[in-house]
Amino acid sequence: MITSVKLCINHSTKIRKFGIDHNRIYFKPGYNVLIGRNGSGKSTILRAIAQCPMCKVEAADDDIIKYITTETLDPKLGGIFSTPEEMIQGIRAMFLSHGQGVSDTLRNQYHSNETVVLIDSPETGQDMGSCLQIHEGLLKMAEDYQLIVATNSLVFMRHANLIDLGTNSLQTLIEETRKVADELEGQAK
Repeated sequence: MITSVKLCINHSTKIRKFGIDHNRIYFKPGYNVLIGRNGSGKSTILRAIAQCPMCKVEAADDDIIKYITTETLDPKLGGIFSTPEEMIQGIRAMFLSHGQGVSDTLRNQYHSNETVVLIDSPETGQDMGSCLQIHEGLLKMAEDYQLIVATNSLVFMRHANLIDLGTNSLQTLIEETRKVADELEGQAK
């Protein structure tokens, strides 16, 4: 389990540019969600954890981290498949919409020995019903793995340890969502 990440000077500078003035982020067991406006550093933090040897990730020595991005969730992007499972997923995705392909890929993820799963933007291309189904699956995964998810979707924030990379990001998102919902309701009348 990752307890924290202390960002290196490079990543610390990137998120400071977004208005975040601390360089250590703390996590809890189970389901963690990074929230903030677009460009607030959510994806930057996931990449730092997964790929930066200079960032200090405090975790158990035997932790295995799996990093899932919007690019790896979209098997239609092509490329070289590392496993037979990825090849099958890529072939299946040729017959699905983008949203269906992402959902199918998440649902059929190949698991090896990972103990921590990082997921960037699981809401990509999803309608509300699919988001709800994916969220339920992530909560179930969090029973066995530590999950750290970067999202702006209220659906994925439910039942999570929220890590706000801004100032009152959740409240701002709720208010903006209410405005849009009220506007749509007014149009429907």
